Amino acid sequence: MKLFVIALLSFTTMFSSCGNISKQTKELIIASYQVDCEGVALQKCLLIKEKTEDEWMYFYNDIEGFKYQEGYEYVVKVEVSNIKNPPADGSSLQYTLVKILSQEQVQSQNVSQYLSPVTQDTSIIAIEYRASTRGSFLSIKVNKDVIERTADRSLKDSKTTKCSKKDWSEITALVQDVALEKINALEAPSSKKNTDAALIAQIKVILPSQTFTSSQFDHGNPPEEIEQLVNTILSLAESIE
Repeated sequence: MKLFVIALLSFTTMFSSCGNISKQTKELIIASYQVDCEGVALQKCLLIKEKTEDEWMYFYNDIEGFKYQEGYEYVVKVEVSNIKNPPADGSSLQYTLVKILSQEQVQSQNVSQYLSPVTQDTSIIAIEYRASTRGSFLSIKVNKDVIERTADRSLKDSKTTKCSKKDWSEITALVQDVALEKINALEAPSSKKNTDAALIAQIKVILPSQTFTSSQFDHGNPPEEIEQLVNTILSLAESIE
């Protein structure tokens, strides 16, 4: 089963180690057409992807310094950074153009060819992330309304902030390319957790009828398949004052 949920805003993820993106550069492919989408309100969205073989995903953010011209497909290098005090209904990530790597004119085409049969998934109840060792604990829970973070194992002393529509769309977008039925068997790229050198981490995607739990991995170094999702969750939690 491959869960499709579309793409947000600024993706993602979407998206660095230990949850603090700070400043990170990445390359994005931008389609030659914009599409109608709904974030805080109805708007036009770019379609983006990171690799040629990836699905096109909606991008709700602006890229500072980038002037988009319809009819051209772009490959751009952007800098992704955290917004210190994001607006309530805005993304917590900022994108800034570093360089336009290519700009190719594309003949008129039907926008629908860019889109796979993806719809905005409203069935995701929450995403949970936990990381712990014998002496440390971190729990993050995100749903469409709230981002909650705590270092209290009893889960009583927590800090929360509102989850904006854009941030929730970003999270659901990043679930799009995750084969949820396989996340319990993902191979961790490192194993420092075995010696208490890193927190043992797992992420859960909670649906109405089923919960998908990943295999364990080192906090700050998730499997590639869920890296953007994990880093975005950590980044959003980092923004809680």
